[in-house]
This record gives sequence, C-alpha cells and structure tokens, in this order.
Amino acid sequence: MNARLFTVVAALCLAACNPDRGPEYTTPAEFGEMSVSPQAVVSETEIAVKVPVSCQYGFRSVYIAYWFDDDVGDVDYSMRTNPGKNITSFTYEGTISWKSGARKVTFQVWAISAYNVPSYTQSRSYTIPDEEEEKPEQPN
Repeated sequence: MNARLFTVVAALCLAACNPDRGPEYTTPAEFGEMSVSPQAVVSETEIAVKVPVSCQYGFRSVYIAYWFDDDVGDVDYSMRTNPGKNITSFTYEGTISWKSGARKVTFQVWAISAYNVPSYTQSRSYTIPDEEEEKPEQPN
C-alpha cells in the first residue's frame, strides 16, 4: 500500500514539474470592429468606445489605455471591466475623459485573459480642434 501511494505521489509531483504550459497561458483575446462616438469631437467631450472581445479562456480585465499629446509617460485608464473566467465573449464599452488643454488623444483597448495573457487593439487617435475652429465662419 505504501509503495502504491509513493508511486502515485511521485507521478503527481513529476506531472506538476512539467515546464510545458497549456494554450490557456499563450492564447490572447481577439477584438472585433471598434466603434467610437461621437464622430465630431470638440473640447470637453467624453468619447464612448465599444468593441466586441472574445477569449476562449475567459478574462481577468478589459480597459482602455489612453494618453494625450503623444505623452506615453502619462497614461490614463478607463474603468476596468472584470467579466470573469466564465465569460468568453462580450462587448466592452468604456469612455475616454477629456483633459483640459489636450489636443490629441491616442488610445488602445486592452484585454488580460484569465491566465494573464495581455492583448490590445491597434492604437487609434483623434484631434480636438481649437476653440476658434469649432465656431462656424460668419458670412460677410
């Protein structure tokens, strides 16, 4: 009996030492087509972002990372959504808040799988027009 128990414990220990991890540790989330609204941006406007996200192994979190005027040293984040390990597909919705004085906003949607595999969309950006550009020209 002790020999069998020792054999089972040894086999389990060897299996636990297996350096090869399964696909859940390497499979990133996939993103669908992103929509951004409103299309016409002016100062003090919050931007709504929607994108379908799927990952067969579930999620730890999904959020928007964004920065202003190409300053990647000062990144802001939208509210994180934590859908959970059992959710494999959903439409993420988040907002980008306006920053006073900023002209250009660049952003990406990030997803972290339940097994800590990060993935993100391509960077997108938009420019906030000057206050003078926002006013329509007056006819003479």
